Amino acid sequence: MTVSSLSSAALSVNEAHRLRLDPIATPDRLLLGPGPSNADPRVLQAIARPPLSHLDPLYLELMNEVQEMLRYAWQTDNRFTIPVSGTGSAAMEATIANTVEPGETVVVGVIGYFGKRLVDMCGRYGAKVVEVSAPWGEALSLDTLTQAVEQHKPAVLALVHAETSTGV
Repeated sequence: MTVSSLSSAALSVNEAHRLRLDPIATPDRLLLGPGPSNADPRVLQAIARPPLSHLDPLYLELMNEVQEMLRYAWQTDNRFTIPVSGTGSAAMEATIANTVEPGETVVVGVIGYFGKRLVDMCGRYGAKVVEVSAPWGEALSLDTLTQAVEQHKPAVLALVHAETSTGV
């Protein structure tokens, strides 16, 4: 194939496969689930702004401000406090990775899929996992959790707040 025939082949477009590029117009809805959720208009304005490079001095300044706010929120002086963008499972993984040491005992409450995911994560980090469960769709009782904590004296108690797989 010659260079000229390659150029004309690359420019050939099958119009039958062209996508309509109409603007996306999403309706206003009140979102009451665990996520996504409605954003404050100020947040929507901020994310509509042009992006900054991760190397831009202003970006670094903003990141420092966010880190300070996170340190205040979590009442820590840890200089490695950073925001992490990700799913709920990413947050669970980050939490377990930073709180569970191999050989430590972790009591995990399981009332659904994501509680089981916590059990798996803790096991991968080498924890001795004590699973405390209730039938899926039912809540764990405070007495059951208290008894497990008193009996096993865990380094970490891990629970899922709002177990979306079962609605509890």
